Amino acid sequence: MKIGLISDLHTDATEANKAIVPFLINAIKAADLDVFVLAGDITPKLSEFYEILSEFSKAELACHKLFVPGNHDIWVTKDANMTSEQKCGVISEICQDHGFYSLNDAPYIVEDIGFCGTIGWYDYSFASDRYDFSAEQYADKQLMGSVWSDKFYAKWEDTDENIAHRFEANLEKQITSLKNKVKRIIAITHHVPYRECIQYRGELPWDYFSAFMGSEGLGTICQREPLVTHVLFGHTHQAVNQQVRNVKAICAPIGYLYTHPTESLQTYAEKSLTCFNI
Repeated sequence: MKIGLISDLHTDATEANKAIVPFLINAIKAADLDVFVLAGDITPKLSEFYEILSEFSKAELACHKLFVPGNHDIWVTKDANMTSEQKCGVISEICQDHGFYSLNDAPYIVEDIGFCGTIGWYDYSFASDRYDFSAEQYADKQLMGSVWSDKFYAKWEDTDENIAHRFEANLEKQITSLKNKVKRIIAITHHVPYRECIQYRGELPWDYFSAFMGSEGLGTICQREPLVTHVLFGHTHQAVNQQVRNVKAICAPIGYLYTHPTESLQTYAEKSLTCFNI
């Protein structure tokens, strides 16, 4: 089985971010995938989210298409008449209308391989050990004039820690439900599951914001189930392909294209799409 991964399209960020979508679709077609995974952060704009998934739908890709939302996807404006929880439901409906399966809702089986997933969240467990900021200071999500935008646009009706632990529990429940049905499990999150996959710089405010990368619980859950061989994720805009103990951790982001790639968008799309066989 050939699996392809991409994340963090951020089509609302720059013209290049939106323009790369058809080139990415070309790359997916050329890769002849069995399963395509999109690990979140398409756009906060529902109309644009619908439009982007429509491009994938019109391409009539032959592979299974799996999705988990990212933190940008669940953003809502102050005037929006919905919470982030409610927006997750709308996103799932849009996915269903366009041939994507939202793993945030339930696991998915292809042949004898189970796929489970969650947006995940952060509980500050990835905070840098160099500093002693309190939980209250992390909850404020701002330092030295810089702000983590979830502060304004992520509208959960609970604390970050409780949201993170709830999504961890959902992932664990999915893994448990698959154990007797498949030979292998691939977990997919948006937020980062391992500290080893985070780049700390030993400087502020960069390391302060590392606390919002993900949660240790996501990785712990995956490590203790022997059937989990891969964890695919997004959120960090640094490509990752490394072994973390008994699990292969892979991140394949497009990221913000504020500087246009030196190569063509087609080449950039082909390089960004990470494929592997199992």
